[in-house]
Amino acid sequence: MAEYFIKKGSEYYTAQDIYDKRGMLLLSKGQKITAEVKNRLERLGKVDQEKSSDADNIQNVLLAQNDRQSTVLTPVTKEFVERMSIRDSRILEKPNDILINIIFESKTKPWWIYVNALSNYVDWLYTHSIDVAVVSLMMAVELGYSDEELTNLGIGAMLHDVGKLLVPKSIIQKPEKLTDSEMSLVRQHCELGMSSLESFNLPKEYMDIVMQHHERLDGSGYPKGLKGDEISRNSRIVMIADAVDAITSYRPYRQSQSMDVAINKLRNEKEKYPQELISLLEKILQ
Repeated sequence: MAEYFIKKGSEYYTAQDIYDKRGMLLLSKGQKITAEVKNRLERLGKVDQEKSSDADNIQNVLLAQNDRQSTVLTPVTKEFVERMSIRDSRILEKPNDILINIIFESKTKPWWIYVNALSNYVDWLYTHSIDVAVVSLMMAVELGYSDEELTNLGIGAMLHDVGKLLVPKSIIQKPEKLTDSEMSLVRQHCELGMSSLESFNLPKEYMDIVMQHHERLDGSGYPKGLKGDEISRNSRIVMIADAVDAITSYRPYRQSQSMDVAINKLRNEKEKYPQELISLLEKILQ
């Protein structure tokens, strides 16, 4: 218990920052565990009110700063490794480090509310954002990106689908094929994401990814129909990561498919997807 709380007399105080299981800061270091704090945790669904009379019970449902790396991303990484057919987990070390730093250093940023909202809107959207960031970072590490460049790419990848928060949930979760009008609404999510984030004056590297991850090399993508080098390098990376994760993940309208199927699909559309990045991803996975 000393790792989480310090007892002073009959009262308890936090020994370090305390987060929930998604990495959101709940209690700051040195904060007194008062009745008000317990009530706050109860409202968040973190503690059973009848069992929250002492710090031991609170500890069972919280995440200490020292444990954040092993706890926050482990559920994603285990499933991710299997689904992506990753043979050497060491390739995830650097992406994990970068992504964990992004999660915990961005939690106080005003735009982070959108990332957090993804998991409350449709459960797989947050997981998808994490997975796309990991795949993107895996490729960027191999390309020799600096830590700053990796961070910029990772944040952009995390934010790439925030526009879907403004697409009706009934459409995102629809198990049947979308109508033309419904598909038109979905395709607005890039511009909706841009408009949601523009007031925060985020760097262009982030916003390009939000706007361009559905563009295609031959100009057949959306929303602007950009071609070739008109699409930023980071956006081309996220384009591949987004497509691969979408194909290999379960969606309400179809079952997940294997990584081999995903790679073959992108190989068969050479005019749309940068083949050098697909080759890079294959090399990483092998």
